[in-house]
Amino acid sequence: MAEEHKLAHDAATQGRIGEIEELKMEIVEMLKDAAVKFPVKDKNELANLFPHGTMMACRVGGKETHFDELAEALNTDDFPLGDASAVASAILSRCSLA
Repeated sequence: MAEEHKLAHDAATQGRIGEIEELKMEIVEMLKDAAVKFPVKDKNELANLFPHGTMMACRVGGKETHFDELAEALNTDDFPLGDASAVASAILSRCSLA
């Protein structure tokens, strides 16, 4: 009997996708409320958008993480970030809800 092949992204359930979208909206709202000037040019600017130690409702490497840790995980190629939605997408691209 052939073994069923499972793709890594099969684990992304509708609930998790909904959580990601909710987090993205929260980040966008936080940035709008803070009247952030765009573009965000680098990791330092990104890390300074959120108070140090601001918790993120996601897990990276099996532990809950902070916005500044996620900002540090971005590469120079990820910048500049032109708007709040781009910031949210970049941050969440380094975040796992697993």
